[in-house]
Amino acid sequence: MKDRSMTRQDRIDGAVLAALATVMVVTRSHSLSQAVHVPDTSWASFFVAGYYVRSRLAFPALFLLGFGIDLVMINHFGTSNFCFTPAYAMLIPAYGTMWLAGRFAHARLAPAPSSIPALFALVCGATLGAEVLSSGGFYFLGGRFPDPTLAGFLPRLARYFPFTLMATLIWTGVAAAMHGLVVATRAAQRNRARG
Repeated sequence: MKDRSMTRQDRIDGAVLAALATVMVVTRSHSLSQAVHVPDTSWASFFVAGYYVRSRLAFPALFLLGFGIDLVMINHFGTSNFCFTPAYAMLIPAYGTMWLAGRFAHARLAPAPSSIPALFALVCGATLGAEVLSSGGFYFLGGRFPDPTLAGFLPRLARYFPFTLMATLIWTGVAAAMHGLVVATRAAQRNRARG
């Protein structure tokens, strides 16, 4: 029984990682930008991976995927390298914040409508923490801004955070809707099999 459970979890891990990798490639590379702007899924991808994926290799795999996408976009497609500084390393704790929030949600919040307010608050708080680490790291450690100060950083946070939060909420909402669809489909299949 234990081996079967591990196999099932491995399949779940693989399916979730494949889906997250696909949306990260599409949104982070801006491959649809000519037709429509699709918000980046990175923060949400790490949250969702933390929630669903048990493999410890998933975090570094997703990070390396994002890093690889950025390198390809900069070196082969002419994307600006303005944000590619030593502060890029601050993405590790930023993504880690989202990953750990997903792990926390999986362990502590029941997958039920009653958990939606707590899940919403958790995603908002984790996204703020991740944004402070990422944008703050870039602002204070990236070497692009002379004499960085907290007074200089806060307006930048106020400017960029709302869009980041909205994108994260949209993509975690998509993941939650897909989760609900899978659960409802499985329940309907079980009912048909019984009936």
